[in-house]
Amino acid sequence: MKIPLALVRAATPFVMWGASLRRRMLPPQLAILELATAIWPALALRATIKVGIADRLASRPATPGELARDLGLHEQSVRRVLRLLSGYDIVREVRGGRFELTRIGRYAARDTRDSVADFVRYAGEPWQLGPWERLDETLRTGVPAFEIVHGRSFFEYASSHPEIGELFDSAMTSVAPLYGAAVANAYDFSRASPIADVGGSSGLVLRAILRAHPDANGILFDLPGAISRAPQVLGDEYMRVRVEAGDFFERAPSGAKTYVLSHVLHNWDDERAVKILSNVRKELPADGRVLIVETLLGDKPNRWSAGNLTDAQMLSLVRGRERTRAEFETLLARADLRAVRVIPTSAAESIIECSA
Repeated sequence: MKIPLALVRAATPFVMWGASLRRRMLPPQLAILELATAIWPALALRATIKVGIADRLASRPATPGELARDLGLHEQSVRRVLRLLSGYDIVREVRGGRFELTRIGRYAARDTRDSVADFVRYAGEPWQLGPWERLDETLRTGVPAFEIVHGRSFFEYASSHPEIGELFDSAMTSVAPLYGAAVANAYDFSRASPIADVGGSSGLVLRAILRAHPDANGILFDLPGAISRAPQVLGDEYMRVRVEAGDFFERAPSGAKTYVLSHVLHNWDDERAVKILSNVRKELPADGRVLIVETLLGDKPNRWSAGNLTDAQMLSLVRGRERTRAEFETLLARADLRAVRVIPTSAAESIIECSA
């Protein structure tokens, strides 16, 4: 059964509240220790993806011995890791000592539609975990821990290490469907064409919008390397898209009525975010709209928030940040834009609709 995204969004706060309540019911020391050791099962899951266990179990259940034989692994080690992950509802042990992926665990297999396996791999990469280990230095200096560890910005580092850039793109591609359809369904794009996806990478969000609106046309704008996979990703929608290489710090594409900035501005500090918005503003027609898709920070303290989580990631990796609506309105005013309304979606993201 496919659960509607709207129900997922509605249920998420209650799920996180339940987890928070459970921690409060634990002895205080255990609650802290549970958080401190949360990375262990995460890295165990990543290991099963890297060695092929998740992919192998996606085809049929198997014993640790069968997995060890088929994949060239150590049987007892396989058994111990699977036993750990069974407690997190990733796998379950069934008759005959075999393990199978659960409904949740299937999304750790690469061949599953909407798999997030690449994001799991990305999240546990040593070059990314290293900065988290140095976050105390960021707390002292304000400098992103990634720059402290690697001596350059994340984007500079990724551009000089193609394998890292490819994994980052794959990770972002794997999670884009989680919010792409939500954006397409939350906003009326029927009179928005042509629609420019600025900084849209390979075009997954634009693809979702065009699939939901068959009469619309699009423009995909990003750096040459980012748009290189656009023909494969856009599929049948490619014929309705003008793919254009460019740098949004220098210009925005011309000829669109609606400009989408999806998870772009949170990567950059205020000055660079204003520069991007200003370049879009130069191309915006009088009746045009700018749609900023981001996870907004809320005004309710002491609650779990996806925005707070990704904001901490921005703190570690780059000089960007998640923002509140008021902070976005300040940026928009500097770029001669104004927020018309904020539209919630069925995912964690919201759409800030802006006009001149």
